[in-house]
Amino acid sequence: MLPGMLFERYRVLNTTTEPGLIRARCQDSRTDRQVSILGVDKSLLDHPGTGYDLALLQADLDQARTTTHPSVLQAEELLQDERRVYLVCEPPEGLALDRLPKGVANLSAAFAASAMTRLLSLMELSQRIGQTGLCLSPQAAYLSPKGQLRVENFASARLLHVARSIHSNNGAGALLGSFGAFRDPSRCRADDAERAAVVIEVLADLPADCQIKPLARRIAGNLRNSSSMDNAIADALEQMRGVQSMVEGKQKSERPQAGTTAANRRTLRPGEYLFHQGDACNGECYVLDDGLVQISKTTPDGRELYLDLSKPGDIIGEMAVLDDRPRMASAQILEPSEVVVIKGAEFLSRLEKSDIVAVKLLEVMAARIRYQSGEIARLKTLLGAKA
Repeated sequence: MLPGMLFERYRVLNTTTEPGLIRARCQDSRTDRQVSILGVDKSLLDHPGTGYDLALLQADLDQARTTTHPSVLQAEELLQDERRVYLVCEPPEGLALDRLPKGVANLSAAFAASAMTRLLSLMELSQRIGQTGLCLSPQAAYLSPKGQLRVENFASARLLHVARSIHSNNGAGALLGSFGAFRDPSRCRADDAERAAVVIEVLADLPADCQIKPLARRIAGNLRNSSSMDNAIADALEQMRGVQSMVEGKQKSERPQAGTTAANRRTLRPGEYLFHQGDACNGECYVLDDGLVQISKTTPDGRELYLDLSKPGDIIGEMAVLDDRPRMASAQILEPSEVVVIKGAEFLSRLEKSDIVAVKLLEVMAARIRYQSGEIARLKTLLGAKA
């Protein structure tokens, strides 16, 4: 059992236990918010069969903290006492997928397809930034009461996998071994594909409407039998986007929309960037036609802080065009996206034709937003709040 207060900061609200590990939901007295704390016996990080130790856990945490994603429960810090090591993270809401019933009446096939697309997009993004061996599973993915799918971060998912592997088979497994944990990229990619297939099958069973189930199972089979694990996730994502469009009744037009040409449209994959924080303004802003783009800032210590999420119809990068200053944040692609590129001169010309006063007002607002976003990032860092 845990004491009522951890490290004179986290008040324990409730706990759940498994062999060798304990999970607590706590109230952070410093920031007045709830966190999840995963505690594991130190002996688990000295187990000779896994090759996973405290240094690797710290490296995983450092990597998890450098990136944010709206579908990932953010990792925060690592603490330890004489008996245990504790990983502090954003708490999950709702139930894990493996605890949900099948054939839920108020869950649609369109929702399930969207959740599968989001999951595969996240996995493709992770592979692009060098994160493989994600250890995602129905136990590490949660459906919130608001219908949002969230998954464990890189560090907590791996730590849970190691702890459970030790309990179930003394640390043996394709990703673990005395030679070192998660060292073989090809095995990690194959394991990611298998885990993606499992989660897709679980998601396909959730809606009462069964129309998506055979299509999802076919994609899961393709993931398992892909001739190239390097491309398995990306290929499955494209297949799932087709299923999602069909279920939602969408039909992608191959022609550019009115007022645009193929020359001023750009297609991007998860993990790519429209621009990075600090980039010189290239005289372009963008209208997101399809997909999902995350806007974030990087702190001096290398931590990524989430600012906003851009959805279809949103304008991205307009402030640098308005004030001709470097990009104040980074814009990373989270799902396969298509943007319309608008040249700065055209953007400003359209504004000036509307009202020159409005242009001047927007310039003032851009300066204020730059300042406020910097203050928000600074306060998040000081408070240790969710990035």
